[in-house]
Amino acid sequence: MALLAEDFFRPTTGDLRRDLAQAAGEGKVLSLWWEREECPYTALLHQDALRIAEVRAYPAQCFYTLRLNRYGEERLIDIDGFAGRQGDVAVRHGVAGTPTMEFRLADGREVLRLPGYADPAILHAAFEYVQLGGWAHTGIVAWLQQRGLL
Repeated sequence: MALLAEDFFRPTTGDLRRDLAQAAGEGKVLSLWWEREECPYTALLHQDALRIAEVRAYPAQCFYTLRLNRYGEERLIDIDGFAGRQGDVAVRHGVAGTPTMEFRLADGREVLRLPGYADPAILHAAFEYVQLGGWAHTGIVAWLQQRGLL
């Protein structure tokens, strides 16, 4: 099974610094989706959660979304200039499992990390958390609790 493609995935330039600048130029948060082939949770994300229009709208309209291969051999330059394989960069980012989503502001700061598959309602609330700037006021757990999701 190959990695599943979504129409909202942007191609990486191969340099996360340039990708981050492009996201900022569009006024969007950079969203890195680390996936791997044969991962049942990655497949579930695409085949279940992302089939819901309200969930799908966020990465499609609000984020600059890149899909990266957790174990990929393709060369990638990290935000700090480190050059290596996608798999090496994933390790540097602390990506242990798939899927993992990172959300980064124009300055490169990570404001949310979603490790693993999330229920569609939680995924939707997490996307809102990033888009609405909830991270500036509260943690993700409190955000989800306020919405009755935890």
